[in-house]
Amino acid sequence: MTNRYLVNWSIWIGFWSGVYVYIYLLTPLAGYGVIWMTFVALPIYFNGGAKREEFVNYAVSAVIGVLWGLAYLYCIGWLVDVGVEAKLSTALVIFVLTTAVCAVHFLMPKALQMKAVPVMFGAIASMFSQNGGKVLPAICTLIGGVFLGLLCNEGSKLLNEKGRWKFFDKRLES
Repeated sequence: MTNRYLVNWSIWIGFWSGVYVYIYLLTPLAGYGVIWMTFVALPIYFNGGAKREEFVNYAVSAVIGVLWGLAYLYCIGWLVDVGVEAKLSTALVIFVLTTAVCAVHFLMPKALQMKAVPVMFGAIASMFSQNGGKVLPAICTLIGGVFLGLLCNEGSKLLNEKGRWKFFDKRLES
């Protein structure tokens, strides 16, 4: 990749990130204060390659991660309620459920496997940050982050090997 390629791709990423944030802030989601979750899901998907064919996998994995996060919090609360000290409850639940998350998702039949375990952990962390609240806004925002990652990656397909925009190449050929 040339420097021109990286600069033009950066402009694409920055432009669409700005558009996304502006539109997001016009929606009812803005009032929940979880826009930052976009930038949890986006880099995880983006660093995973942001392949079109994996979009649904990542989006579903984000939702499943939210559900796992709620399970973690429920189990921690339950152990505390039955008298286990909070730090020990948290450590035990993290141990047991993290083992379960990894085992379940690594060992599922290939057709059902969620390859996007990292985005699940991003969603789990997002639920921890909200103490299990704002579930629907979190889901929408995490999926929005996956979508933004896809959009950012698609911009790379509009650049030629020299980093010029392909749509300008076609105009120059005419």
